[in-house]
Amino acid sequence: MDILFLSVFGLIGLVYLFLGLFYSKGIKTNEDYFLAGRKLSFFPLAFTLIATQVGGGMMLGTAAESYKVGYFGIFYTLGMSLGFLILGLGVASKLRSFNVVTTAQLFESKYNSVFLRKVASLISIVTLFGLLCAQVVASRSVLLALGFSNDFVLIAFWLIVIFYTMIGGLRAVAATDTAQILFLLTVFSVLFIKTLLAEPSSFFTFSSFVSRQGAFNSSNFSFLTLFPVIFNPMMFSLIEQDLAQRFFSARTKRIAALGAVTASAFLLLFSFIPVYFGMKANLTSLFLPEGANPLIVTIKSVANRFFLSLIVTSIAAAVISTADSLLCAISSNICQDFDFSFIKIKKVNFSKMVTLVVGLLAILVAYFSNDIIGLLVQSYELSISCLFVPFIFSYFKKSLNKNAAALSILLGLFGFFIFRLVYLPFPKELSSIILSLLGYFIGDKFLKK
Repeated sequence: MDILFLSVFGLIGLVYLFLGLFYSKGIKTNEDYFLAGRKLSFFPLAFTLIATQVGGGMMLGTAAESYKVGYFGIFYTLGMSLGFLILGLGVASKLRSFNVVTTAQLFESKYNSVFLRKVASLISIVTLFGLLCAQVVASRSVLLALGFSNDFVLIAFWLIVIFYTMIGGLRAVAATDTAQILFLLTVFSVLFIKTLLAEPSSFFTFSSFVSRQGAFNSSNFSFLTLFPVIFNPMMFSLIEQDLAQRFFSARTKRIAALGAVTASAFLLLFSFIPVYFGMKANLTSLFLPEGANPLIVTIKSVANRFFLSLIVTSIAAAVISTADSLLCAISSNICQDFDFSFIKIKKVNFSKMVTLVVGLLAILVAYFSNDIIGLLVQSYELSISCLFVPFIFSYFKKSLNKNAAALSILLGLFGFFIFRLVYLPFPKELSSIILSLLGYFIGDKFLKK
């Protein structure tokens, strides 16, 4: 298994590196590097949007949650799917109409504040970096489930991701995303159908559906614990830099909207696969080594060695497809929202250096956590608490007050921290948004421009 998996993954890694080198030839400006020249058509856009979410959080995190709470494990993906649906119904077209590179630039173009642009960018960077670290944690759990406890494989895996993203930018990311999603969809669909056909006919009855959920301990979940799992990814998708970066890159507003709706439908349908395998691991009492993921353990029990290698490689590809977009988005925030003119090298080369450093830091920081969904949800919460309200107003309101935005961010940040210390009978995420909204209205009414 070791040699087979490493051979398959090594071959795919070489393909990714080739694509990175191929697309690096057409990169002359930062717009080429970060926005693919604003020329993404429907299929590349739809695939790269899907790829931003079908990563370690969606596949491995959903399976891990379903192992604990049953069908409720779908909530994280449901949140993402609803977010894409909202984007497709108007927000994506609005984003495409803005002539910006990062969402943080809206604080300068709409609120006329360079300072708020930097604050928003910094918050976005911290959030996206947390999401990137979650992908590293997810990849480590995959390797542990396969028996790879040596860090050499993990580090080699991530160096490939970092290198092709660094040299190829968004063009290379979009190309590899398309290949990754097609590969993932094919192998998982075949395995899922094959495994379902082996189930007894009683498996497909309504009573069986209800009884399987009843086998999970209800003390493992509640409204307060499940609410942020669906709410945070849904809200964050409306302001998320790596998604907005795709919409900024779309050829037209119509393509941006259609891409978002397509991604919404795909995510919801595909999420039933990790939910099924996660629940199956629990219901069949499979042994899970410490730190291992139930998705991998379950697949090992039903697939032969060759197919298992394909499955695991496709999961690795899913993790990559999210990680490369996060890397590209973080670099975009750093390079486009802050002034580095004192560094006397070509802007594109500096952007590539930043991508390399961010990727290496993510590998280091990820060693301090094992909770994939927890890391994702908390990362989302920071940006939602601080930036959601002023961003939404900037999308649809013409006359804007920078003081209102500043107070909204400040009170949102206060809520993010204080509601972790004070118990509330309702979700703290919603409380932080309400506090941020209150700050916006107070600032707009009493703090004049």
